[in-house]
Amino acid sequence: MPHFEIAILLIFMAAVIRGYTGFGFAAIAISGLSFIWPAKVSVPVILLLDLICSIGLLRKAWCFADMDLLKQLSMGAFVGIPCGLLILTHLPDSILKLSVSVSVLAMSCWLLKPHYQHLTPHKWLTREIGMISGGFTAAASIGGLPVVCYLLLTSYAAQVQRATLVLFLSATDFASVILMMMNQFIDASLLAPTLILLGPAFIGVMLGQWLFHRHTPKSFRHIALPVLISLSLLSLYFNFHIAR
Repeated sequence: MPHFEIAILLIFMAAVIRGYTGFGFAAIAISGLSFIWPAKVSVPVILLLDLICSIGLLRKAWCFADMDLLKQLSMGAFVGIPCGLLILTHLPDSILKLSVSVSVLAMSCWLLKPHYQHLTPHKWLTREIGMISGGFTAAASIGGLPVVCYLLLTSYAAQVQRATLVLFLSATDFASVILMMMNQFIDASLLAPTLILLGPAFIGVMLGQWLFHRHTPKSFRHIALPVLISLSLLSLYFNFHIAR
């Protein structure tokens, strides 16, 4: 797997944003790594890194998360994860990369729009969002964005949104990794790239968390979205030409 210097820079940048906002790591990482690695390599590596680096965020997130919201999202996610793994298994790599780029770009552009009306969370809608997120997590490691789109329509405070996201994404990452190991998507060949990228990822998450506790934002839109949109546009451009 070539171009580790590019991968290290992308993972560090994605990890800083993950530590600060609670989301964005996988979407930024997969949009960038799609330039250099196959999806069937980059997706499990990103999930492993995201899971390991989330460990340091769990204790504080547990204190602020909305447990009922977390429960409903998780119930849906564990239905969607096996479906996402089927997509990763059977969809051609070029088509999967194009689909990821389009999905990230569409959700990021939607998040740019100010949403002033608050949605009252309903358990069935929340489960459906969780199911979509679980499928996105296993297929492309971008399960955080559907939940972010949903949470921004609610009246939850930024701190509660971030804490719930941290716990939810850690749970779905863990379930996806276990399922991938059972289906031999994760083996010893992924150990080296994961270990090499673990250092930049861990440092980035800790830096992002340090920044969050000193400069807590009212909204995360203006931080993560420009990076997500730029990378998804570049990824879409290059993957479209490859697919052709």
